[in-house]
Amino acid sequence: MTRLKGLFAVTALWILLGMLPLALLTSSSITLSDQAVRSEVRDRVETTASVSRVVVEQQMGSLKQLVSAFAQRPEVRRTVISGESATRSALAGYLKELAHMRSGISGVIVIGADGDMIGAEPRSGLPQDVSTTDWYLAVRSRGQAHVSQAYTPTMRGVSRAVAVAVPIPAADGGELLGILAAVYSLDAIQDFASQAAEAQGIRLLITDQSGVLVADPGRKVYALTSMREDPRVDAALAGRSLFTGFDGTVLSASEPIPDIGWTVTAEVPTAEALASAETLRMRVLSVAALLAVLIVAGLAVQIRTTRGRRRTQATLARYAEALAAARDEAVSASVAKTEFLAKVSHEIRTPINGVLGMNGLLLGTRMDDEQRHYAGTVQASAQNLLRLLDDFLDLSKIEAGRLEAEAVPFDLPRLCDEVVAPLAPHAYRQGLWLTLRLDDDVPQHVVGDPVRLRQVLSNLIGNALKFTVQGGVDLEVALETAGGEEAIGDDHVTLRFAVTDTGVGVGPDDRGRVFEVFRQVDSPITRRTGGSGLGLAISRQLTELMGGRIGLDSMEGIGSRFHLTLPVDVLTWSAPASAELRDRRVLVADARQEDRALAGRILAGAGLVAEQAQDAAAALAMLRTAAGDGHPFDLAVVDLDMSAVPEADEPVSLADAILSDSLLHATNVVVLVTPGRTGSAWPDVSVAPDRIVQSMTRPLSRRRLLAAIENTLSTADKDDESGNFEVESRSEPVRILVAEDDEVSREVARLVLRKAGHRVDVVDDGEQAVRAVLGGDYDLVFMDCQLPVLDGLAATVDIRRRQERPGRTPIIAMTAAAMPDDRVRCLEAGMNAHLTKPVDWQHVLGQIPAWVSPEVPAELEGLSPEDVADIAQAFLSSVPGVLHELREAVEAGHPKQAGSLAHRLRGSCAAVGAARAAELCRRVEELPATGTVSELAKELERVFGEMTRLTQGRELINRT
Repeated sequence: MTRLKGLFAVTALWILLGMLPLALLTSSSITLSDQAVRSEVRDRVETTASVSRVVVEQQMGSLKQLVSAFAQRPEVRRTVISGESATRSALAGYLKELAHMRSGISGVIVIGADGDMIGAEPRSGLPQDVSTTDWYLAVRSRGQAHVSQAYTPTMRGVSRAVAVAVPIPAADGGELLGILAAVYSLDAIQDFASQAAEAQGIRLLITDQSGVLVADPGRKVYALTSMREDPRVDAALAGRSLFTGFDGTVLSASEPIPDIGWTVTAEVPTAEALASAETLRMRVLSVAALLAVLIVAGLAVQIRTTRGRRRTQATLARYAEALAAARDEAVSASVAKTEFLAKVSHEIRTPINGVLGMNGLLLGTRMDDEQRHYAGTVQASAQNLLRLLDDFLDLSKIEAGRLEAEAVPFDLPRLCDEVVAPLAPHAYRQGLWLTLRLDDDVPQHVVGDPVRLRQVLSNLIGNALKFTVQGGVDLEVALETAGGEEAIGDDHVTLRFAVTDTGVGVGPDDRGRVFEVFRQVDSPITRRTGGSGLGLAISRQLTELMGGRIGLDSMEGIGSRFHLTLPVDVLTWSAPASAELRDRRVLVADARQEDRALAGRILAGAGLVAEQAQDAAAALAMLRTAAGDGHPFDLAVVDLDMSAVPEADEPVSLADAILSDSLLHATNVVVLVTPGRTGSAWPDVSVAPDRIVQSMTRPLSRRRLLAAIENTLSTADKDDESGNFEVESRSEPVRILVAEDDEVSREVARLVLRKAGHRVDVVDDGEQAVRAVLGGDYDLVFMDCQLPVLDGLAATVDIRRRQERPGRTPIIAMTAAAMPDDRVRCLEAGMNAHLTKPVDWQHVLGQIPAWVSPEVPAELEGLSPEDVADIAQAFLSSVPGVLHELREAVEAGHPKQAGSLAHRLRGSCAAVGAARAAELCRRVEELPATGTVSELAKELERVFGEMTRLTQGRELINRT
């Protein structure tokens, strides 16, 4: 009996020891999964509330702008000035035009400044007493556009609406003539809430400034329902964001819409939101139960074995020892595995900056194809994450009104080349063609925003390549002519960009939605490649920000054509080709007919005599015939992958055949290289050392093709064009200090800069940076803004205070802060430029010579010294007059005039590369709407100080 009790005790102990780790593991797994689900649900609810707030604010803001612009029309002013009742036909015309421009506008009301009714359409929508409405009182008192509280109009088909009321100003902008109110049906807001609820599975509640329900996708709202008693709405009306926790029946996030005083609340039932957690919990418990059964079964087998061993102890003793040893090894292996997994889990939490930097260095080492594929996948994944973050940041900036278009000079053909070059290898690897077509009459140097234009074109071309499986993509650039009139020679022109593909196309029902946020066309390609649905939406908003328009022509199954028009100022038109190229004979040999025709058109336009051949045999025959007749071709432009079979046992490339043929000794060669494809080897130039062989990377462009031909024919020296698309300029090694507290980022910077040949020292706090810069002879400093002991901004201020101006060391900010105000703070601290992390080190390496020895502002690169001097002189001569007018406007108390003059001065500063002065002018431009007269005067003094430094120091003239 005692032995039996001991056996039961041992059995219970084994069960406890076996079940306890399983119970702990099950409990921790359930807890972690529940926390992950709760975090994901909260992020989804809060993100939906935030995005919905931005969308509603943008919709109502654009509506106020539309009605405000309409109120400034002369015919509206005449209606108010006449003081007579407006004709119903006139008001009907107003309503029809407004409704055409914005669906949802159901009525218009025009009243005088003193509250007298001038007219309304339809007349059933006329309030009984206009002078007591909140919108009349708000516009009358503040003189600004106002969105009223929701109300129930007495017009047919509109159950709830708001009045968007704006002042009708006099022509000089001073006197208030009257008020124009547009009755806007809230059905559009209700539709948006319903779409969001259907897409995200989250219910949206939108209220006006008094807490009246505006939209609720869960029900049809006909009457005015107040939600002021709801604490979530009450908190949002008070200007606070609120999230209700997981202890109630509903999860919700409420946010205020400050511009119009509304609120938006995103909510989802707790049970529905946590259903996945419950499912996961049941699965974990099921697995745990299965493991428990296995453990109990194992213990039962062990007990049976023990009892059998007791009966045959002498025979099975050695097996018991072996079993104990095996058990110890299994426990050791389990502990080692646990420690290894914990170590790996800790090590993979590397910052994205370190991943990109170190992986970029890895890609520069020797690797086999499989290793390079893996490293390239890592790099592409990290860059896709960065692009998604940049998209959200751009979308946030645009919708917050904090992203502004720049106006700087840039080289248009070069920008187009730089857009298609990185996309070409991907296109050619997929078997697609990518063509760049620039009309001969497009200007060369224009004023605009090259960064945003490059982003838009890259988005459009990348999107076209994504949805194209055969055929290719074209980028065409031409002048937009008005009424057939020629625009060549004008100072202001409109450019037309068109991206055409042979992809899947877009159906009629989807064309209106492709430019919307988080909208994608449903297709197998979309489901395979995914995406955020932000690219085209951001492209549309960036295009409109630059003053252009974007549109889509598409046929499903045939292809699509995205077109955008953009107004720009012209600095210089395309220079004519070198006179030494005229009448030189060139043969173009390319199997692709479109590329042959494009090359022939470019060469003929430059004055060369161009002939074409579609295969190697025809090309060789034409070359030999011309050489035999005593009129050989000066140059052959041939595809590197085109094979020829001369009198040899093995086939060779056409370029090799030309070089090895003594009859063709007068013909030089330009080979066309297709990136992303494995083609023929480089021609053997040793067989013809007296001939010149140049290369040019597809896609073809006039700028690069003519440069390659001029180099080959030795007609002119080219300092930026050679065998490849862009030849990396080698800069002299410089001494650089890197101030960075993050070890990974510091190591990446050190390795990249040293690999480029520079001498690099590193420090990890601000005080060390100050001592190093003041005590060392550094040519350049990279300064992190968030340093311990002394932050980067304070360190820069200290350095600038203690350094002499002529010998100041350039300091470049490196920071994760990417908003415009962060850049302003860096410039005000005395830094020379602003880099956002993760750092694009290829761009940085190219900019180091310009930072170390700035000769001409980047905005004026590509212009001749004479053009730069003319622009600088015009700037210096115009600045004093504008500054004088600006001071008079501030002293006279005319903030609007001061803002207009500051905007004018800002554009001039940006055009000549005076970045700090341009930022200061921007702040003066914004103050009339948000600041006081004293703040305006204070900022104006900063502008005067900076402009005095520019004009008296005559920095621009000295640079030229």
